[in-house]
Amino acid sequence: MSALVVLLVGLGLTFVILVLGGLAGRTKNDSLEGWLVHHRGMGSVLLWFLLGSEIYTAFTFQGLAGYSYTKGAAGFYNVAQNDVAYAVGFLVLPCIWVLGKKYGHVTQADFVAHRYDSRWLGIFVAASTALIMIAYIDLNIVGLSAIFKVIGGDAISPVMGNILGFVVLAAAVFIGGIRGNAIQSVVKDLLMFAAVAAVFVTVPLHYFGGFGEMYAAFTAKIPHYFELPSQTARDMGPTWMITTVVMTGLGQWMWPQWFGTAFTATSPRALKRQAVFMPFYQLVKVAVLVVGFAAVIALGTGLAGNDVVMHIMKSIFPDWALVLFVVAGMLSAIVPAGPIVMTSASLLSRNVVQAIRPATTDRTVFWLTRALVFPLTGVALALTLAAPALIVSVLLVAYAFIAQLFPGIVVGGLFWTRATKQGMLAGLLTGWVVCGALMLTGHDPVGGVNAGLIALGLNAVVFVVVSLVTAPSGTTQPLSRTVAEIAAETARAERRPAEASMARAS
Repeated sequence: MSALVVLLVGLGLTFVILVLGGLAGRTKNDSLEGWLVHHRGMGSVLLWFLLGSEIYTAFTFQGLAGYSYTKGAAGFYNVAQNDVAYAVGFLVLPCIWVLGKKYGHVTQADFVAHRYDSRWLGIFVAASTALIMIAYIDLNIVGLSAIFKVIGGDAISPVMGNILGFVVLAAAVFIGGIRGNAIQSVVKDLLMFAAVAAVFVTVPLHYFGGFGEMYAAFTAKIPHYFELPSQTARDMGPTWMITTVVMTGLGQWMWPQWFGTAFTATSPRALKRQAVFMPFYQLVKVAVLVVGFAAVIALGTGLAGNDVVMHIMKSIFPDWALVLFVVAGMLSAIVPAGPIVMTSASLLSRNVVQAIRPATTDRTVFWLTRALVFPLTGVALALTLAAPALIVSVLLVAYAFIAQLFPGIVVGGLFWTRATKQGMLAGLLTGWVVCGALMLTGHDPVGGVNAGLIALGLNAVVFVVVSLVTAPSGTTQPLSRTVAEIAAETARAERRPAEASMARAS
C-alpha cells in the first residue's frame, strides 16, 4: 500500500468518524446553551471522554514522546501537572457549576462579567482568551503536519493535509456541537488507547527483545536522561519541575474550554466523579514518555521530536495497522480542537458582540457563534502557515498567560468577597506583562523558577493590593460566598437527583 493510499484511507475514515459523531450529537442543538453546554445534561461517562479528549491531544500522542526524546525526565512535569489540576478541579468545578446553574452562565466570560458586575471586564477577558486559544489550536495543526510529513513523505503536502483536516473539523463542530464532540471523543480515545498500547508493547519487543532489556538499556546507555537537570535540558532542574507543576496545575482550568466543561455536567457529583477517575488517563502519558526514551536508543538523536512516534509506527507496523494509527493521530489533533474553536466563537459572539450591542437576540448570537467556527479555524490555520515563528513564540507563553486568570477567577470569583474588578484587571495585566517580558526574552526559568509562576505571584500581590484600595461592586456579595456556603449548595444539588430517583421508585 503506497503512502498516499494510507493517508487517503486514514483521512477518509477520520472524516466518517467526525461526521457521524457530529450527526449523533445534533439533539437539543436548537440554542446556544444546547449547542455549547448540552443544556447542562452531560453524564459522567461522556464528560470523562470529553475532558480526556480535550486534555489528551496530539501533544500527548506525539509531542510528549518528542519531549522526553529531546528533554529527558523534564517531560514528567506533564504527568504531575494533571494530577494537581484534578485535585483543584475536584474542589473548584462543582462551585462553578452551582453558580453557572443559578445565573445561567455558559462561558467563562459570563462568570467574570457577572461576578465583578462589569460588562467591559467580561468583554476584555473574552476577547483576550479567544486570541490565546486560537494560538493553542496550532499545537494540533503541528500534530497533523507531523503525520503527513512522516507517513506521506512527498505524497501529499502537509499544507493540503492540514486544510483538509480542519475543514472536516469545522464542519463536524458546526453540525454536532459539544455533544457531538463528546461522541467523537469516545472513538478518538479508544483508538488512541489502542495505538499507545500497541506501540508501548511492540517497541521493547522489536528493538530490545523485552521490557527488562529495554529498561536495562536505559540504565546502561542513557542514564543522564533520567536526571534533573538532564544533559539535554540543563535549565530544567527540580525547582523548575516543582514550580512548573504548580503553575500549570493551577492554570489548567483557566482555559475557557476546560472551565466551560463545568457548565455541561448534569450535577456537581458528575464533576467530582470525573476528577477522581481522570488520572487513569495518566497511564497513557507514562507509556508515551517511555516510548520517547526508547527512541533515543532505537532511532538515534537526529530526529525532530514531534516525528518520533510516527517514525516508529512506520518502521515496525504493517500498512493496515498504520492506517488505524493515522486515524488515531488525526483524531487526536482534530477532535480536541473542537471545543477550543466552539469556546472561542461563543466568547466573541456572546461576550463581545452581544455585550457591546445588547439588542442582539439570543437566536442571532447562536447562529453567529456557529458561523464563526469556520473563520476562526481558518485564522488559526493561516497564522500557522504564514507566521510559524510567531506562533511558536505565542505557544511558549500561552499556558503561563492563561494561568494569570487564577487569582481573579478562583480566589476572587469564588472565595474572597473583597475582590474588585480593578484588582482583577490590574493583576491580570501585571501577570501578562511580566510573563511576556521574561519568556519572550529568553529569561525562563529565572534562577530555576518557572517564569509563569513568578508572574502569577506578582499578579496575586497586585490583585490583592488594588482590590483593597478600590470599592467592591454592588453584585459581589451574592456571587462571592464562603467555602461552606458553596459546599452546602453543592451538596443540595447533588441530593436532588437521588431524591427524585427514590421518589420514582416508591
